[in-house]
This record gives sequence, C-alpha cells and structure tokens, in this order.
Amino acid sequence: MALSSEPKTGEEITGQIHPEVIGETEVTGETEVTGKAALTGEPEAVRIKDSPDILPKDTVHCFPTRKSVITRRRILTVLFFALLAAGAVYFLLPASMSIGFFVLCLLGCAAAGTVFVHTFLIAGYRVALDYTEEQVVLRYMFQKIRIPFADFDTRTGTPDRAESMISNLTSLSGKVPEKYLILDNVRESACYQTSNKDLDGEEDFLRLKAEAEDIRNVYRGKLPEPVKIDSDDEMDRIIQNAMSDQTKNIDGKGH
Repeated sequence: MALSSEPKTGEEITGQIHPEVIGETEVTGETEVTGKAALTGEPEAVRIKDSPDILPKDTVHCFPTRKSVITRRRILTVLFFALLAAGAVYFLLPASMSIGFFVLCLLGCAAAGTVFVHTFLIAGYRVALDYTEEQVVLRYMFQKIRIPFADFDTRTGTPDRAESMISNLTSLSGKVPEKYLILDNVRESACYQTSNKDLDGEEDFLRLKAEAEDIRNVYRGKLPEPVKIDSDDEMDRIIQNAMSDQTKNIDGKGH
C-alpha cells in the first residue's frame, strides 16, 4: 500500500494540542497537561517528554521505497508509454486520424512519464527525518509534504477491511504481515500512513517507527502506558465481592 492520506475523526481533530492553550514548555523531561486538563485542571492526559538529547543532530535519515515497487512501476510505465505513443502515431495517420484520441494518448504519455520520473524521487526517499531543519518530509503522490517536529505525531496505523483480509491470508501463508504507521501533522485535518511493504524492508520500517516515536516523545510527550489488570487478581476480587454480598430470602430478609 502506498503512503496514503486518511481523514481524521472529530475526536482526533479536537483533541490536538494547541500552543494558545498549552503555551511553551521546555522539553527536558517535564510533564505537560493537555486538552481538557489544561483548561479545567482535571487529570485527563499527562504527556511525559523525553530529553531532546536522544535525537540525532545535524543529519537527515532517509527511508526509500522498496526496490521491487520501484522496478514494477518503471516497467509498467514504460509499457504504457510505448502503447500510448503508438496510439498517438496511429491516430495521426490519414486513414485513422482522430484529434481527440491523439490528444488523449498524448496526455496518457505525459502521465506515464511523470510517474516514471517520480520513481527516481521515491528511490531517494519516501520518508525523510531532517534533524537539521527539524521536520519530517514525506513524498505523497507528487507532493513533498513537510511536517515540523513540533507539530508531528505518530501512532500505529490499521488496514482497511480489504487490506485486513489480505493481511490475514498473508499471515496464514507464513509471510510477514503488513504493518502500518501513521505520520500526522496535528494542525491539519488529514494524516498520512505508510507500511513495511512501502519501505525498503522490515528493518527500515522498524527504524522509522522508533525514530518517529522518539521525535513525538521529545516534542509532544508520550502518554503513560495503560495499567494492565492481572486477570487472576480481578477474578479473586469478583469472587470476594460475591461472597461478601449477603444473600436474601424471598421475603427480603437475609440469612
């Protein structure tokens, strides 16, 4: 699946952190109260910021598109270009002249050529983490999207229904299931998703995920992990509560 844009839900949009509400906070291991908690003082979500020293300095880490994806696109675009160019020549012949179809073939050739050129760009990087300019750079379709670290957030993505079915079949066949990562600008209404099938290998995907989470943790803070309840302890508590309840007779009097 290519890097894709996904609309945010209303909850995701309204739950973002805005500087006019939060104010400036120095990112040195402090805690930051966000959203409703910042306005009302209620303990809603506390983000704990990591030290900025964990991030690299003055470097750019590039994550290119998988080589097999690039090769497949180049082969397909060359074939389409050749067919459309032949069609353009055909519709210029006196016996089969058609200006309309000729123009359509030319437009198709231009589109195929654009996709072919784009493969060289994504071979350089699909996603780049620019630690010098402090921004995440994405190549989405034919755009270059820049997300400042201060506005960047990331989380694990999920496949749509069709992709989920394909992923289930893939896991049954013993192949590595597809994993998704959302790269989000919190000040925009859309977020972008990439996967381990887009990037050049599982190692690249895991490294991008780790570095993206480090950036988020430094600039926006991380939410504490949910407390896990031991199932055995929970069952003991339910049994004790049931035993402590006084049983009643039909007339409403207890034993």
